[in-house]
Amino acid sequence: MTNFHDPHVADPRSPSLWKGIRGRLGIHSFAITAHAGQIDKGGQPYIRHLERVANAAVARAGHARAVDSLAIDPMAVMQAAILHDVLEDTPRTIADLRAAGFGADVVEMVTILTKPVARTAYSERITRVIESGNLGAILIKMSDNADNLSPDRTLPDAGWLKERYAAGFARLKQAAQGLGYTGD
Repeated sequence: MTNFHDPHVADPRSPSLWKGIRGRLGIHSFAITAHAGQIDKGGQPYIRHLERVANAAVARAGHARAVDSLAIDPMAVMQAAILHDVLEDTPRTIADLRAAGFGADVVEMVTILTKPVARTAYSERITRVIESGNLGAILIKMSDNADNLSPDRTLPDAGWLKERYAAGFARLKQAAQGLGYTGD
């Protein structure tokens, strides 16, 4: 039997792999607990939206790292993606995120993605994400907008929302491309 090492496949004996798995389960538990009882626009448990955003964002971050050779941590992006609404939609605070052991990069992305307390136009919030220059936050917001455009999540009489999300997605994609991202 020949041993080979594929750098893209984690060694199941690796302690860092198991630490990562425990971490991902902890993040999911944190998000489920924080968003308990919340329902999304389509009538589904809110955690499903967060999971879809996280899956899309980690795929985009993986592309940025593997294909575009950009310095981005897909696991930090995944963590921030599943937590992207926790500060605005739950009583959780930045201090709670830090106390739970989330890294500074994750907390920074979540903070960038959190709506300001003062009422702010959606286009201005997109501008704020873009101006941060944080590729992870931009990819998460792209994934959030893409999920919000899903027919399962958009209310039938909310054409204006579709336009808002589509325009935001286009601006975010252009910003990501400006940072070297070549994916969708």
